[in-house]
Amino acid sequence: MSHNARARLLLGAVLVLSVAPALPAAPAAADVCSQTRPPLDAASTEVGRGDMLWISHTGSVGVTIPAGTGVVQVPNAGPLPLQALLVDAEQNGQRQLIVSNGRGANLYLVSGCNITPAIDQQGQPFVFDMENLRGAGTGVGCFDLGDGRHLVGLQAQPGPTGWTVRRTQIDFDGTTAKLGRSDTVAASSAQDPAVIQAQTVSCGDKTITKDGVQQP
Repeated sequence: MSHNARARLLLGAVLVLSVAPALPAAPAAADVCSQTRPPLDAASTEVGRGDMLWISHTGSVGVTIPAGTGVVQVPNAGPLPLQALLVDAEQNGQRQLIVSNGRGANLYLVSGCNITPAIDQQGQPFVFDMENLRGAGTGVGCFDLGDGRHLVGLQAQPGPTGWTVRRTQIDFDGTTAKLGRSDTVAASSAQDPAVIQAQTVSCGDKTITKDGVQQP
């Protein structure tokens, strides 16, 4: 073998050894399902199609479907137990999980067994303000502000002659939750249904106290 041929053979061997091995394909949504069942001490409720939403005493929040279970651990430094509600805000089969500790509400996107934290446009976890602690809101609802029903952040505030409820639509771009169009509704008093609804988590006729689940 000539010197040039040996050099080309050696170079080829080096290039082959330098190629990184192929990465495995990302798992499909069904592959993230765990076959474990909810803890025996978990509080649970049926959420349609035989699915179950549950919370354990340690703050694990899970969705169990026929294919298995998806779980997310939700921190809670507040004095109140966690509450969770699973909704289909846009009525398109894409579900959202809202987990509140009374002060704020974490937002997750649910696809099959996959529970993914929603992020804001700064890349941080998307959290609804529930007590105007950041001057941003007092509740969560589902409303049509002009282009179909969406998840909406609500902010009820007293004024000199009554109350107002600011409604801000949440738009999704993948796992990013963006603030969309908004409007303001006038309310007569703190007992006005619009004000009461703006101080909790609901979606259509579902409420977090009636149709959700609370940490035991």
